[in-house]
Amino acid sequence: MFGLLKKLFGGNSTSAVIEKEPEAEKPLFEKMGGDAAVNAAVDLFYRKVLTDDKLVPFFEGLDMAEQHKKQKAFLTFAFGGPANYTGKDMTTAHAKLVKQGMNESHFNLVMKHLGATLTELEVPEELIGQAAKIAMSVKEDVLKGLPEEESAEEKSLFEKMGGEAAVNAAVDLFYRKVLADDELGPFFETIDMEEQHKKQKAFLTFAFGGPANYSGKDMTTAHAKLVKMGMNESHFNLVMKHLGATLTELEVPEKLIGEAAKIAMSVKDDVLKGLPEEDKPVEEKPLFEKIGGEAAVNAAVDLFYRKVLEDEELSPFFESVDMAEQHKKQKAFLTFAFGGPANYTGKDMAAAHAKLVKQGMNESHFNLVMKHLGVTLTELEVPADLIGEAAKIAMSVKDDVLKGE
Repeated sequence: MFGLLKKLFGGNSTSAVIEKEPEAEKPLFEKMGGDAAVNAAVDLFYRKVLTDDKLVPFFEGLDMAEQHKKQKAFLTFAFGGPANYTGKDMTTAHAKLVKQGMNESHFNLVMKHLGATLTELEVPEELIGQAAKIAMSVKEDVLKGLPEEESAEEKSLFEKMGGEAAVNAAVDLFYRKVLADDELGPFFETIDMEEQHKKQKAFLTFAFGGPANYSGKDMTTAHAKLVKMGMNESHFNLVMKHLGATLTELEVPEKLIGEAAKIAMSVKDDVLKGLPEEDKPVEEKPLFEKIGGEAAVNAAVDLFYRKVLEDEELSPFFESVDMAEQHKKQKAFLTFAFGGPANYTGKDMAAAHAKLVKQGMNESHFNLVMKHLGVTLTELEVPADLIGEAAKIAMSVKDDVLKGE
Protein backbone atom coordinates (compact mmCIF):
# COMPACT_ATOMS: atom_id res chain seq x y z
CA MET A 1 0.00 0.00 0.00
CA PHE A 2 2.47 2.58 1.18
CA GLY A 3 5.92 2.72 -0.40
CA LEU A 4 8.50 5.45 -0.33
CA LEU A 5 10.79 6.24 -3.27
CA LYS A 6 13.98 8.10 -2.59
CA LYS A 7 14.75 9.72 -5.90
CA LEU A 8 18.50 10.09 -5.99
CA PHE A 9 20.97 10.85 -8.73
CA GLY A 10 24.73 10.80 -9.06
CA GLY A 11 25.95 8.03 -6.79
CA ASN A 12 28.67 8.40 -4.19
CA SER A 13 30.62 10.99 -6.11
CA THR A 14 32.86 11.71 -3.15
CA SER A 15 33.83 8.13 -2.41
CA ALA A 16 37.53 8.72 -2.86
CA VAL A 17 37.75 12.48 -2.31
CA ILE A 18 36.52 12.28 1.22
CA GLU A 19 38.53 10.24 3.61
CA LYS A 20 36.60 7.90 5.78
CA GLU A 21 34.34 10.12 7.75
CA PRO A 22 33.25 9.89 11.35
CA GLU A 23 29.53 9.19 11.81
CA ALA A 24 28.41 12.83 11.61
CA GLU A 25 24.77 11.96 11.00
CA LYS A 26 23.35 8.45 11.27
CA PRO A 27 20.63 7.55 8.77
CA LEU A 28 17.05 7.44 10.04
CA PHE A 29 17.19 3.63 9.76
CA GLU A 30 19.89 3.44 12.45
CA LYS A 31 18.43 6.21 14.62
CA MET A 32 15.09 4.37 14.76
CA GLY A 33 16.72 1.12 15.85
CA GLY A 34 17.67 -0.68 12.64
CA ASP A 35 16.19 -3.86 11.19
CA ALA A 36 14.29 -4.93 14.30
CA ALA A 37 12.59 -1.53 14.63
CA VAL A 38 11.53 -1.40 10.97
CA ASN A 39 10.17 -4.95 11.15
CA ALA A 40 8.15 -4.13 14.27
CA ALA A 41 6.85 -0.91 12.67
CA VAL A 42 5.70 -2.64 9.48
CA ASP A 43 3.95 -5.43 11.40
CA LEU A 44 2.08 -2.99 13.67
CA PHE A 45 1.34 -0.61 10.78
CA TYR A 46 -0.37 -3.31 8.72
CA ARG A 47 -2.39 -4.49 11.71
CA LYS A 48 -3.79 -0.97 11.94
CA VAL A 49 -4.35 -0.65 8.18
CA LEU A 50 -6.13 -4.01 7.93
CA THR A 51 -8.56 -3.04 10.70
CA ASP A 52 -9.42 0.25 8.97
CA ASP A 53 -12.69 -0.18 7.08
CA LYS A 54 -11.72 2.47 4.54
CA LEU A 55 -8.34 0.93 3.72
CA VAL A 56 -8.80 -2.81 4.04
CA PRO A 57 -10.67 -3.24 0.70
CA PHE A 58 -7.49 -2.25 -1.15
CA PHE A 59 -5.70 -5.27 0.32
CA GLU A 60 -8.26 -7.95 -0.51
CA GLY A 61 -6.56 -10.71 -2.45
CA LEU A 62 -3.03 -9.49 -1.59
CA ASP A 63 -0.41 -11.91 -0.27
CA MET A 64 0.20 -10.03 2.98
CA ALA A 65 3.28 -12.08 3.92
CA GLU A 66 4.88 -10.97 0.66
CA GLN A 67 3.58 -7.42 1.18
CA HIS A 68 5.19 -7.26 4.64
CA LYS A 69 8.47 -8.50 3.19
CA LYS A 70 8.51 -5.92 0.40
CA GLN A 71 7.50 -3.07 2.69
CA LYS A 72 10.22 -3.94 5.20
CA ALA A 73 12.82 -3.98 2.43
CA PHE A 74 11.56 -0.67 1.08
CA LEU A 75 11.42 1.19 4.39
CA THR A 76 14.86 -0.12 5.27
CA PHE A 77 16.18 1.45 2.08
CA ALA A 78 14.10 4.64 2.26
CA PHE A 79 15.25 5.29 5.82
CA GLY A 80 18.91 4.93 4.79
CA GLY A 81 19.60 1.25 5.47
CA PRO A 82 20.72 -1.52 3.08
CA ALA A 83 19.18 -1.14 -0.39
CA ASN A 84 17.46 -4.47 -0.94
CA TYR A 85 14.22 -3.06 -2.34
CA THR A 86 13.51 -4.11 -5.94
CA GLY A 87 9.87 -3.01 -6.29
CA LYS A 88 8.21 -0.63 -8.76
CA ASP A 89 8.23 3.16 -8.71
CA MET A 90 5.47 4.82 -6.69
CA THR A 91 3.16 5.67 -9.58
CA THR A 92 3.26 2.21 -11.15
CA ALA A 93 3.08 0.44 -7.79
CA HIS A 94 -0.11 2.26 -6.79
CA ALA A 95 -1.76 2.66 -10.22
CA LYS A 96 -4.19 -0.21 -9.71
CA LEU A 97 -5.21 1.12 -6.29
CA VAL A 98 -5.81 4.60 -7.73
CA LYS A 99 -7.97 3.01 -10.42
CA GLN A 100 -9.91 1.26 -7.61
CA GLY A 101 -10.61 4.65 -6.03
CA MET A 102 -7.68 5.34 -3.72
CA ASN A 103 -7.40 9.09 -3.18
CA GLU A 104 -5.96 11.74 -0.87
CA SER A 105 -8.24 10.79 2.01
CA HIS A 106 -6.87 7.25 1.93
CA PHE A 107 -3.29 8.54 1.78
CA ASN A 108 -4.00 10.71 4.84
CA LEU A 109 -5.33 7.67 6.70
CA VAL A 110 -2.14 5.80 5.88
CA MET A 111 -0.13 8.75 7.27
CA LYS A 112 -2.27 8.70 10.43
CA HIS A 113 -1.59 4.99 10.96
CA LEU A 114 2.10 5.44 10.30
CA GLY A 115 2.32 8.19 12.91
CA ALA A 116 0.31 6.18 15.43
CA THR A 117 2.52 3.14 14.82
CA LEU A 118 5.76 5.01 15.44
CA THR A 119 4.28 6.75 18.48
CA GLU A 120 3.22 3.42 20.02
CA LEU A 121 6.72 2.08 19.40
CA GLU A 122 8.07 5.09 21.34
CA VAL A 123 9.99 6.51 18.40
CA PRO A 124 11.06 10.09 19.29
CA GLU A 125 8.86 12.83 17.85
CA GLU A 126 11.76 14.27 15.83
CA LEU A 127 12.30 10.95 14.05
CA ILE A 128 8.57 10.54 13.42
CA GLY A 129 8.74 13.91 11.71
CA GLN A 130 11.61 12.72 9.50
CA ALA A 131 9.68 9.59 8.55
CA ALA A 132 6.56 11.61 7.76
CA LYS A 133 8.56 14.00 5.58
CA ILE A 134 9.85 11.07 3.50
CA ALA A 135 6.31 9.71 3.16
CA MET A 136 4.79 13.05 2.17
CA SER A 137 7.48 13.58 -0.48
CA VAL A 138 5.92 10.86 -2.68
CA LYS A 139 2.26 11.72 -2.14
CA GLU A 140 1.75 13.12 -5.64
CA ASP A 141 3.47 10.17 -7.33
CA VAL A 142 1.43 7.68 -5.31
CA LEU A 143 -1.90 9.27 -6.20
CA LYS A 144 -1.50 10.38 -9.80
CA GLY A 145 -2.07 6.99 -11.46
CA LEU A 146 -0.85 5.96 -14.93
CA PRO A 147 -2.05 7.56 -18.17
CA GLU A 148 -4.74 5.50 -19.87
CA GLU A 149 -2.38 4.37 -22.62
CA GLU A 150 0.02 2.89 -20.09
CA SER A 151 -0.78 -0.26 -18.16
CA ALA A 152 0.12 -0.98 -14.56
CA GLU A 153 2.71 -3.35 -15.95
CA GLU A 154 4.59 -0.51 -17.70
CA LYS A 155 8.27 -1.38 -18.05
CA SER A 156 10.76 0.54 -15.95
CA LEU A 157 13.06 3.11 -17.53
CA PHE A 158 15.91 0.68 -16.85
CA GLU A 159 14.25 -1.94 -19.07
CA LYS A 160 13.12 0.55 -21.70
CA MET A 161 16.67 1.90 -22.08
CA GLY A 162 18.14 -1.57 -22.58
CA GLY A 163 18.93 -2.88 -19.11
CA GLU A 164 22.34 -3.44 -17.57
CA ALA A 165 24.34 -3.24 -20.80
CA ALA A 166 22.80 0.13 -21.69
CA VAL A 167 23.41 1.62 -18.23
CA ASN A 168 27.02 0.41 -18.23
CA ALA A 169 27.65 1.93 -21.64
CA ALA A 170 26.02 5.19 -20.58
CA VAL A 171 28.10 5.52 -17.40
CA ASP A 172 31.37 4.80 -19.25
CA LEU A 173 30.66 7.36 -21.97
CA PHE A 174 29.27 9.90 -19.46
CA TYR A 175 32.45 9.87 -17.36
CA ARG A 176 34.66 10.20 -20.42
CA LYS A 177 32.80 13.40 -21.20
CA VAL A 178 32.90 14.64 -17.59
CA LEU A 179 36.65 14.00 -17.17
CA ALA A 180 37.39 15.78 -20.44
CA ASP A 181 35.50 18.86 -19.23
CA ASP A 182 37.93 21.46 -17.83
CA GLU A 183 35.32 22.78 -15.40
CA LEU A 184 34.31 19.37 -14.02
CA GLY A 185 37.54 17.38 -14.23
CA PRO A 186 39.14 18.97 -11.12
CA PHE A 187 36.37 17.58 -8.89
CA PHE A 188 37.46 14.05 -9.81
CA GLU A 189 41.25 14.40 -9.58
CA THR A 190 41.67 12.21 -6.49
CA ILE A 191 38.73 9.86 -7.04
CA ASP A 192 39.11 6.13 -7.69
CA MET A 193 37.25 6.22 -10.99
CA GLU A 194 36.96 2.46 -11.28
CA GLU A 195 35.07 2.40 -7.99
CA GLN A 196 33.10 5.49 -9.01
CA HIS A 197 31.97 3.81 -12.24
CA LYS A 198 30.86 0.78 -10.28
CA LYS A 199 28.83 2.81 -7.78
CA GLN A 200 27.32 5.01 -10.44
CA LYS A 201 26.19 1.99 -12.46
CA ALA A 202 24.55 0.50 -9.37
CA PHE A 203 22.88 3.80 -8.62
CA LEU A 204 21.50 4.51 -12.08
CA THR A 205 20.29 0.91 -12.32
CA PHE A 206 18.21 1.53 -9.19
CA ALA A 207 17.18 5.11 -10.05
CA PHE A 208 15.93 3.97 -13.46
CA GLY A 209 13.86 1.18 -11.88
CA GLY A 210 16.20 -1.81 -12.05
CA PRO A 211 17.57 -4.00 -9.23
CA ALA A 212 18.30 -1.94 -6.10
CA ASN A 213 21.94 -2.71 -5.36
CA TYR A 214 22.96 0.87 -4.59
CA SER A 215 24.15 1.43 -1.02
CA GLY A 216 25.81 4.84 -1.28
CA LYS A 217 25.14 8.04 0.63
CA ASP A 218 22.22 10.41 0.21
CA MET A 219 22.73 13.22 -2.32
CA THR A 220 23.48 15.98 0.17
CA THR A 221 26.12 14.06 2.10
CA ALA A 222 27.63 12.52 -1.03
CA HIS A 223 28.21 15.92 -2.65
CA ALA A 224 28.92 18.03 0.45
CA LYS A 225 32.69 18.16 -0.04
CA LEU A 226 32.29 19.01 -3.73
CA VAL A 227 29.96 21.88 -2.80
CA LYS A 228 32.59 23.07 -0.33
CA MET A 229 35.14 22.90 -3.16
CA GLY A 230 32.96 25.24 -5.19
CA MET A 231 30.55 23.02 -7.07
CA ASN A 232 27.46 25.05 -7.96
CA GLU A 233 24.47 25.20 -10.28
CA SER A 234 26.62 25.82 -13.35
CA HIS A 235 28.50 22.57 -12.71
CA PHE A 236 25.24 20.69 -12.18
CA ASN A 237 23.98 22.03 -15.51
CA LEU A 238 27.17 20.84 -17.21
CA VAL A 239 26.59 17.36 -15.77
CA MET A 240 23.06 17.45 -17.13
CA LYS A 241 24.39 18.50 -20.54
CA HIS A 242 26.84 15.58 -20.61
CA LEU A 243 24.13 13.17 -19.48
CA GLY A 244 21.88 14.31 -22.30
CA ALA A 245 24.68 14.15 -24.87
CA THR A 246 25.62 10.67 -23.65
CA LEU A 247 22.12 9.28 -24.01
CA THR A 248 21.70 10.99 -27.38
CA GLU A 249 24.93 9.44 -28.71
CA LEU A 250 23.73 6.05 -27.52
CA GLU A 251 20.55 6.62 -29.54
CA VAL A 252 18.25 6.53 -26.53
CA PRO A 253 14.80 7.80 -27.61
CA GLU A 254 14.10 11.43 -26.76
CA LYS A 255 11.17 10.50 -24.51
CA LEU A 256 13.40 8.27 -22.36
CA ILE A 257 16.09 10.95 -22.20
CA GLY A 258 13.37 13.21 -20.81
CA GLU A 259 12.51 10.65 -18.13
CA ALA A 260 16.16 10.31 -17.15
CA ALA A 261 16.57 14.09 -17.02
CA LYS A 262 13.49 14.41 -14.81
CA ILE A 263 14.97 11.95 -12.31
CA ALA A 264 18.26 13.86 -12.33
CA MET A 265 16.65 17.27 -11.91
CA SER A 266 14.54 16.04 -8.98
CA VAL A 267 17.64 15.92 -6.77
CA LYS A 268 19.29 19.15 -7.88
CA ASP A 269 18.49 21.01 -4.66
CA ASP A 270 19.75 18.16 -2.47
CA VAL A 271 22.97 17.83 -4.48
CA LEU A 272 23.82 21.53 -4.22
CA LYS A 273 22.71 22.54 -0.74
CA GLY A 274 25.70 21.17 1.20
CA LEU A 275 25.57 20.03 4.81
CA PRO A 276 24.54 22.36 7.65
CA GLU A 277 27.54 23.34 9.74
CA GLU A 278 26.35 21.22 12.68
CA ASP A 279 26.03 18.11 10.49
CA LYS A 280 29.35 18.32 8.69
CA PRO A 281 31.64 15.39 9.41
CA VAL A 282 34.49 16.58 11.60
CA GLU A 283 37.83 14.99 11.06
CA GLU A 284 39.80 17.44 13.16
CA LYS A 285 43.25 16.07 13.89
CA PRO A 286 44.88 17.01 17.19
CA LEU A 287 47.55 19.73 17.04
CA PHE A 288 50.13 17.05 17.84
CA GLU A 289 49.45 15.34 14.51
CA LYS A 290 48.99 18.55 12.54
CA ILE A 291 52.42 19.90 13.48
CA GLY A 292 54.13 16.62 12.61
CA GLY A 293 53.88 14.29 15.61
CA GLU A 294 56.68 13.14 17.88
CA ALA A 295 59.56 14.21 15.64
CA ALA A 296 58.19 17.74 15.35
CA VAL A 297 57.62 18.09 19.10
CA ASN A 298 61.11 16.82 19.85
CA ALA A 299 62.66 19.28 17.40
CA ALA A 300 60.59 22.13 18.82
CA VAL A 301 61.55 21.41 22.43
CA ASP A 302 65.28 21.17 21.60
CA LEU A 303 65.29 24.46 19.66
CA PHE A 304 63.05 26.17 22.21
CA TYR A 305 65.39 25.40 25.11
CA ARG A 306 68.43 26.56 23.15
CA LYS A 307 66.71 29.92 22.82
CA VAL A 308 65.59 30.01 26.45
CA LEU A 309 69.08 29.18 27.78
CA GLU A 310 70.58 31.94 25.63
CA ASP A 311 68.13 34.48 27.10
CA GLU A 312 69.79 36.35 29.96
CA GLU A 313 66.50 37.01 31.70
CA LEU A 314 65.36 33.37 31.61
CA SER A 315 68.53 31.29 31.88
CA PRO A 316 69.04 31.95 35.63
CA PHE A 317 65.90 29.96 36.37
CA PHE A 318 67.52 26.86 34.83
CA GLU A 319 70.99 27.05 36.41
CA SER A 320 70.49 24.03 38.69
CA VAL A 321 68.05 22.13 36.49
CA ASP A 322 68.92 18.74 34.91
CA MET A 323 68.27 19.82 31.32
CA ALA A 324 68.27 16.31 29.87
CA GLU A 325 65.46 15.41 32.25
CA GLN A 326 63.78 18.76 31.60
CA HIS A 327 63.77 18.12 27.84
CA LYS A 328 62.25 14.71 28.42
CA LYS A 329 59.49 16.04 30.66
CA GLN A 330 58.73 18.95 28.38
CA LYS A 331 58.44 16.67 25.33
CA ALA A 332 56.03 14.42 27.21
CA PHE A 333 54.01 17.42 28.38
CA LEU A 334 53.72 19.12 24.98
CA THR A 335 52.83 15.80 23.38
CA PHE A 336 49.97 15.53 25.84
CA ALA A 337 48.95 19.21 25.73
CA PHE A 338 48.86 19.12 21.92
CA GLY A 339 46.57 16.09 21.88
CA GLY A 340 49.06 13.25 21.46
CA PRO A 341 49.67 10.20 23.68
CA ALA A 342 49.19 11.06 27.36
CA ASN A 343 52.53 9.97 28.79
CA TYR A 344 53.06 13.05 30.96
CA THR A 345 53.26 12.19 34.65
CA GLY A 346 54.67 15.42 36.04
CA LYS A 347 53.22 17.92 38.47
CA ASP A 348 50.37 20.31 37.78
CA MET A 349 51.33 23.75 36.44
CA ALA A 350 51.15 25.59 39.76
CA ALA A 351 53.21 23.04 41.67
CA ALA A 352 55.71 22.58 38.83
CA HIS A 353 56.49 26.31 38.67
CA ALA A 354 56.10 27.26 42.35
CA LYS A 355 59.86 27.35 42.98
CA LEU A 356 60.45 29.54 39.93
CA VAL A 357 57.73 31.97 41.03
CA LYS A 358 59.39 32.12 44.44
CA GLN A 359 62.66 32.97 42.67
CA GLY A 360 60.95 35.92 40.98
CA MET A 361 59.43 34.54 37.78
CA ASN A 362 56.57 36.80 36.71
CA GLU A 363 54.40 37.78 33.74
CA SER A 364 57.29 39.37 31.86
CA HIS A 365 59.20 36.08 31.97
CA PHE A 366 56.12 34.18 30.83
CA ASN A 367 55.81 36.53 27.87
CA LEU A 368 59.45 35.93 26.96
CA VAL A 369 58.78 32.19 27.00
CA MET A 370 55.80 32.75 24.69
CA LYS A 371 57.99 34.80 22.34
CA HIS A 372 60.60 32.04 22.14
CA LEU A 373 57.91 29.43 21.56
CA GLY A 374 56.51 31.45 18.67
CA VAL A 375 59.93 32.04 17.12
CA THR A 376 60.78 28.36 17.51
CA LEU A 377 57.67 27.20 15.69
CA THR A 378 58.15 29.85 13.00
CA GLU A 379 61.73 28.71 12.35
CA LEU A 380 60.48 25.15 12.08
CA GLU A 381 58.04 26.38 9.41
CA VAL A 382 54.93 25.50 11.37
CA PRO A 383 51.92 27.20 9.69
CA ALA A 384 50.71 30.40 11.33
CA ASP A 385 47.29 28.95 12.20
CA LEU A 386 48.94 26.05 14.07
CA ILE A 387 51.27 28.43 15.89
CA GLY A 388 48.11 30.23 16.96
CA GLU A 389 46.64 26.99 18.31
CA ALA A 390 49.85 26.26 20.22
CA ALA A 391 49.91 29.78 21.67
CA LYS A 392 46.29 29.46 22.77
CA ILE A 393 47.10 26.24 24.62
CA ALA A 394 50.11 27.87 26.27
CA MET A 395 48.18 30.98 27.32
CA SER A 396 45.47 28.82 28.87
CA VAL A 397 47.85 27.83 31.70
CA LYS A 398 49.34 31.29 32.32
CA ASP A 399 47.42 31.92 35.54
CA ASP A 400 48.26 28.50 36.97
CA VAL A 401 51.95 28.84 36.08
CA LEU A 402 52.29 32.21 37.81
CA LYS A 403 50.14 31.82 40.89
CA GLY A 404 52.71 29.86 42.96
CA GLU A 405 51.84 27.53 45.82
